[in-house]
Amino acid sequence: MKNNIIFKILIFLLFSSTLFGQSKNDHFAVKGIVHGNYDGYVYLQYNGVKDSCQIINNKIYFEGKVPLITTGSFVIGKGPTIMTQDFYLENEYIEIEITLSKKTVNKNNYDWVYINSVSGTKASLIEKDYLSFQDKHQKDKNWQQEHYDKIDAIISKYPDHPYSSGLLHLLVWDSVANKSRLKQMYTKLDFKTQDPESSLLLKKHIFGSSKIGKSMMNFELPNQKNVIVKTNQFRGSVLLIDFWASWCAPCRKQIPEIKKLYEKYKNKNLKILTISLDKSQEKWISALEKENMPWDNVIDNREFLSPITREYEIFSIPSSYLIDDKGIIIANDLTILELDEYLNKNLK
Repeated sequence: MKNNIIFKILIFLLFSSTLFGQSKNDHFAVKGIVHGNYDGYVYLQYNGVKDSCQIINNKIYFEGKVPLITTGSFVIGKGPTIMTQDFYLENEYIEIEITLSKKTVNKNNYDWVYINSVSGTKASLIEKDYLSFQDKHQKDKNWQQEHYDKIDAIISKYPDHPYSSGLLHLLVWDSVANKSRLKQMYTKLDFKTQDPESSLLLKKHIFGSSKIGKSMMNFELPNQKNVIVKTNQFRGSVLLIDFWASWCAPCRKQIPEIKKLYEKYKNKNLKILTISLDKSQEKWISALEKENMPWDNVIDNREFLSPITREYEIFSIPSSYLIDDKGIIIANDLTILELDEYLNKNLK
C-alpha cells in the first residue's frame, strides 16, 4: 500500500505530456483534477474493486485493467456519498475533472461527487456528440422522431459499445416509447463486449419476460399494517404488479400516471399491487403517506435477492407485470399508453 502511494506521488511530480500522451490499450490510467476543499482519499469503484488514492496538489491517479468496458464511480470519506453520475471505464488513458463538496438533502449531510468532464475514451466522444444534438434539437416539434434517428445512428456506428445500449435503455422508460422501433435498434447491437446482465435486462424490457404466457408464482407479503396480502386473493381480476422503492426516482415519477389509470379502470375489475424493495420500513411508510396510493401496498426488504424478485426477473426498478383474471402473466413493463390500450380493449 505504501509503495503504491509513493508511486502515485512520483507520477504527479514527473508528469509530462510525453509520459501521459500514450494510449494504454492493455490497461487504463485515470488522471484526475480535483476541485473543492477536500484533501483526503478518493476511491474509484468498478466491478467490485475499490481502489484508493490520496489527493495531492488537487490531483489523483489510478491504474487498472477491465476485461470489458464498464462503469466506474468515485466516493470520498467515510460518510454516504451521492454520485451524480458514473463514467465509462475503458482500457485507455483517461483525463477527468471532478468537484467534491458537502450537500444537505432532507436534513442529511452527504459527500457529493460531481464529474465535470471526461476525455480519452470512446464513450466521451459519443456522449459529447449526443449531448450536443440533444441541446440543439430537444425542443423541436418532431423531437421523438429525431431522437430515435440519432440513437439509431449511434447504435449503427458503435454497435458494440455499452453507451449505445445505455441510450436504448433510456428510451425504454419513455411512456410513449415506440416498441417496434426499439426492437429494430436492439437487433443492431453487438453484445459480445457488453455486460451480460445489463443486456438481458434490456432484452426483457423490449421483447418481454420469459414468464409471459405462464402462470404467475403466488406469494404473500406484509402491508403497511403488517397484514399479510396473498396474491391468490386477486383471482378473478386483472392485476398489475408494480415493483418500486421509495429511493427510486423514476418509480415515484410514474405514480401519478398509474393513479389516473387506476381511477379509470378500478370499477372495471382492475387491481394493483405495488411491491416495495425498500430496506427501511420507515422510509417506505413515509413514501406511502406522501404518494397516497389507493391500492394494496406490500414490502419485500430482501430487495433484489428475494426469491420473488428472482422469479420475476427483476434486475432494476421500476418494473411491472400484468396478470389476467386466471393468474396468467400477460405482459411486463408495458408503458402507460400500452396499459391503457390493453385495459380499454379487454376490461368491460
